[in-house]
Amino acid sequence: MAHSVNRPILSVVIPSYNQLEGLKKTVNSFLGESEDKWLEIIVSDGGSIDGSAEWLLENVELIHHIRIAPDKGIYDGMNLGVEMASGDWVWFLGTGDTPIGNALVELREDLEIVKESCMLAYGVHLLPPREPGVPEFYTPIWNHTLKIRNTLHHQGMIYSRDLLANRPFSLKYRVLADYHLHLVLMKEGIKCNCSNTIISEVDSGGVSRQFTTDLYREERALKHEAIGGLRSFLFQGVTTRLKHLSKTLSRMLSK
Repeated sequence: MAHSVNRPILSVVIPSYNQLEGLKKTVNSFLGESEDKWLEIIVSDGGSIDGSAEWLLENVELIHHIRIAPDKGIYDGMNLGVEMASGDWVWFLGTGDTPIGNALVELREDLEIVKESCMLAYGVHLLPPREPGVPEFYTPIWNHTLKIRNTLHHQGMIYSRDLLANRPFSLKYRVLADYHLHLVLMKEGIKCNCSNTIISEVDSGGVSRQFTTDLYREERALKHEAIGGLRSFLFQGVTTRLKHLSKTLSRMLSK
């Protein structure tokens, strides 16, 4: 991908709502990294009332773009962050998530040479406490396995800004809109380069790690829309219920 020297290579988008301590942790993890303007920090805050708004306004020198206003949820915040982004690439981190080790050095090297991909997928480290059955490390996979389970973690995804500008996250899905987007992109034949390199530590407690009935209902709905077909509809109806049962049993046995 051709890069203009007049804009950053990477835009880090942090959607936030009433998570002050996590917000501080994530923003501060990038201190000093934007001095040579290769990346920019963007915070899209949904109108927090826990002191986050005040902290953001007191630390404007750390953050390139700030939006503080009500939104329609995390994916709306992510879409709004993309609208503010000027980098060639976009990386989404939740409040409390941070880059790991030399991740930023490796990311910069990769993004400066990548030419033929709209997405790059990396591994992530899921911090404890982890729910039963959730692995400590998440390795990305971009193949037919994605139709069965979510093989990509959005804190490990680097997207072309142009890709996201034309395909925003669907607000129909409050928890798994990134999974829906990935299925749509795979169906379109979009290329994704996968690497086992771990680039982020993911804070515990994310809504997609709460394995509720509503989560699996949403998974069935998004797969029906993204994949289509009666055979797939029936297959996903069975597999999502089995996954839910497995997670429930794991939770019970861990007590």
